[in-house]
Amino acid sequence: MLLNKNLEAKQVAAVRKILSDVPEASTYAPVTESMSRATELGEEKIAAVLNSVSSMPQSTTVFANPALHKASVDCQGTKITLNIRSFAIRGIVSESEIITNQVSPACVIFAGLFGRKPASPQKGGADDIDEEALLRELIDKKFYRFTDIRRDSLTGKQRLINQVAEFVKAFPAAGPETVIQHFSTLRKLSAPRQKGINGTRTPGGLLLELIGTHMENVALGTVSVYMRHQLRNNTALHPQVLAMRANDLIVEHQKNGRTAFQTCYSLLLGREASPVESNILERMGIIQTHHGSAGSNVVARYLATLHTSAVSDFFVASQMTLDGDRHFGAIHDMTAFINHIEPLDTAARESAIRERMLTALPTFGHPEIAAAGRSDEIQQDPRPAIYFNPFLEAVDNREIQLNDRQKKRLAITQRIYQIAFIEGIIRPGRENEPPLRLTPNTDFGGWAVQEGLDIYESDRTLLTYIFRGFGWMMDAREQLQLKIIRPVIPPHPDVIPTPTDDLAIPNEVVALHNRMAGANAFDR
Repeated sequence: MLLNKNLEAKQVAAVRKILSDVPEASTYAPVTESMSRATELGEEKIAAVLNSVSSMPQSTTVFANPALHKASVDCQGTKITLNIRSFAIRGIVSESEIITNQVSPACVIFAGLFGRKPASPQKGGADDIDEEALLRELIDKKFYRFTDIRRDSLTGKQRLINQVAEFVKAFPAAGPETVIQHFSTLRKLSAPRQKGINGTRTPGGLLLELIGTHMENVALGTVSVYMRHQLRNNTALHPQVLAMRANDLIVEHQKNGRTAFQTCYSLLLGREASPVESNILERMGIIQTHHGSAGSNVVARYLATLHTSAVSDFFVASQMTLDGDRHFGAIHDMTAFINHIEPLDTAARESAIRERMLTALPTFGHPEIAAAGRSDEIQQDPRPAIYFNPFLEAVDNREIQLNDRQKKRLAITQRIYQIAFIEGIIRPGRENEPPLRLTPNTDFGGWAVQEGLDIYESDRTLLTYIFRGFGWMMDAREQLQLKIIRPVIPPHPDVIPTPTDDLAIPNEVVALHNRMAGANAFDR
């Protein structure tokens, strides 16, 4: 017994050490180095300009997504070269590893938080820690405790899941983001003397609170989605019944060994997710852990710098930025656009698509990369293909059945792809120039796949939030070491992926393009 206690103490100490580890801060300071070199060369004007931005800090070591691959595709007889962007987290985990199922969500998150891949127990090392399992179990624990949490409400202390049921019953049209924000405010009121986010906190203690707060928010959002599924089927359901049904699903999933993320997929669908559906949603989610959305990342860093007094505020503010028109807004714009053109006849629909291209076509183009152009070379976000291909495979294998309306709406998205990229448009007065082509961005794939999985329109941004929250944690931990705030300086060279012979990503992109260029992509 004493031996077991000693072993347990060693493991606890090891776990504390792991959670307290913070990746080394970046030493890459191109502005400072360039200013010194300009001074050496006697370039006083250059040195003066550089001095005006000398307060800009060293670069992030969390994330980089350069144009890494090239692929050639056919657009009605015109060969277009795609410069495909691809990301790496800390230069350790790449997109290709994710899509080839070499890494789990816990592995990706661990690499981002700690700057290395998780270690596995060595044979014969009884006191070794399986670090990937440790983080997975921690995330699961913080999520599953939701069914037991009791907190003060307007009507007295009661289970949080019952409070969510009452809120959803009173506001059945409220989306998951509203539920998260509402209960985040109540969480703050329940603990007036919070430690928040600041440099005096131990890294391990702060990380535990970040994970705990985020996973409670994730539970709030997904449980509210599940309850709204129930209400759509029967508007007369009492809040106690809503709470009971959500509780039963969560408890059953936990008993069956499902991870927190797998339980979220079922809550999002309003029923138990099949293994195929879970795999599709997991790939979509894990790819979004820390990919783009610079605005929400800036807010996360800024709030960490401000020493936010409540961890809840850190997540709510970042989420609200993600809800902006340049991010989640594209998903909602696509919903409105599809709903608008769906009842039109074919000619009117295609005219509406071309007209919308002249302003801003939802889920196409990108504000920060060259995803639009008239040349025979254009940048491509690989995520639509990464999301789409396992879904299309499941449709082909009849593991996912699409109803007639889904087929029609997905066929509209296919036609949008063909007009926007394969055909392009000729602007008035520029008839002698090549057509303007737009490539799809991440939201195109995210919207369409969730349409095919029958996820309600208002809930198609929640999956991103579930995983992106861990990206914000990565930002906060780096920000407390080294003030970056605005990620305009190029990433540290060590985290920029280098070109390889790995064709996994370009093959995904080309496969989707060929499918979308054909006929009846969703009706096989």
